[in-house]
Amino acid sequence: MKSTKMRIFFKIILICAVICSTLYLSACSGKKVTDDKKPTEAPTSAPATPTPEADDEIDDEDVDDDEDDTEGTDNFEGYVGLVEVDPGSGVELPLLVYDGLSYCVYGDHAEVIFTWFSDDSLEDYVIRDSVEYEGKTYPVTAVAEDALNTFSYALSITIPDTVTSIGDSAFEFCDSLESIVIPSSVTSIGDAAFSECAALKEITIPDSVTSLGKGVFFNCAALTTAVLSSNLTSVPEETFSGCELLTSVTLPEGIQTIGRESFWYCEALETIELPETLAIIDDGAFYNCLNLKELKLPKSLLMLSATAFDCCDSLEKVYCPSSIVSNFKETFDAYDFEVEEY
Repeated sequence: MKSTKMRIFFKIILICAVICSTLYLSACSGKKVTDDKKPTEAPTSAPATPTPEADDEIDDEDVDDDEDDTEGTDNFEGYVGLVEVDPGSGVELPLLVYDGLSYCVYGDHAEVIFTWFSDDSLEDYVIRDSVEYEGKTYPVTAVAEDALNTFSYALSITIPDTVTSIGDSAFEFCDSLESIVIPSSVTSIGDAAFSECAALKEITIPDSVTSLGKGVFFNCAALTTAVLSSNLTSVPEETFSGCELLTSVTLPEGIQTIGRESFWYCEALETIELPETLAIIDDGAFYNCLNLKELKLPKSLLMLSATAFDCCDSLEKVYCPSSIVSNFKETFDAYDFEVEEY
C-alpha cells in the first residue's frame, strides 16, 4: 500500500513538472502560446531540441515503463499552435517550431519571433526561407525584435535572402555567435541588433541596408573588422562602442555624421579614413581610442565636438584643411596633438 502511494506521489510530481515546462514555454519572449496540436507532417531535416529534464528526484523505478519511453522525447519539433504576439490584444496567430526556432505566420509572410528549447551544444543554425501552414507557403521576411536575444547555443546563424528586416535586439547577447552573413535583401537593422555578441569577429553591412539603429554592435568585444553599407548617411550613436579589438572600419562616401560615442573605447583602433562627405563628429565619438595616432579631417566638416577626442592618449597629429582650421581652433587648443594644415 505504501509503495502504491509513493508511485502515485511521484507521478503527480512528474505531471507538475511537465505542466511547469509548458507554462514556461508559453511565457517565452512575453508571447502567449496556446492550442497545442501536432501537424500532419513534420520536417525531416531538423536536429532534436529536447525539453527541460524532469525532476532529478524521480527514480526510474518509480516511473512506469510507458512514461520512461515518452519523457524528454517531445522536443516540440514541428509544433503548431497559436501565439498572442501582442500580449493583451486577444489576437492570436499561427505558431510553428522548426530547428529550435519559432515562426509566427502573418497574413502573407512569416517571422522568426523567439527560440525554443535547445541542448547545450554549440551549433550552426539556419533560419528557414519559408514555412508551410495549412497548405500555403509563407516567406520568412523578418527576424523580429528580441527574436534570438540571449540565444547562447549558436556558433553561426544563416539568414535567408527572403529576410528584409532585423528587429531591435534580435541577436543581442548571442555570446557564442562567431559569424553571421547579412544577405543583400536586408534593408533595415534595428537598435542593438547584435549588441553584446562577444564572440563576433567581423561584419559586413550590405549596401542594401539604408536604416541602421543605435548601438548595433555595442560591446562586441571580439569584433576586429567592420564594413558599412554605402547607402548609410550616418554612423549612429554607440554603433561600435566598446569594441575594444576593432582595428579596421570602412566608412563609405555619403556618411555625414559620426554619432555620439560611435567609437567609444575602441582601444585597438589606430587609424580611420573619414569620408569627404562628413559634416559632424559628435560628442565622445572617439573617446578613449587609446591607440589612435593620427586623423585627417575632411573639408566638408562643419561641427567637431569639444569631447570628440577625449582620452585619445596616442593621438599625435590631426590634419585639417586650411579653409576650416580656424573654425575648430578652440577645440584643437584643448588637446596636445599637433594640427597640420593641408
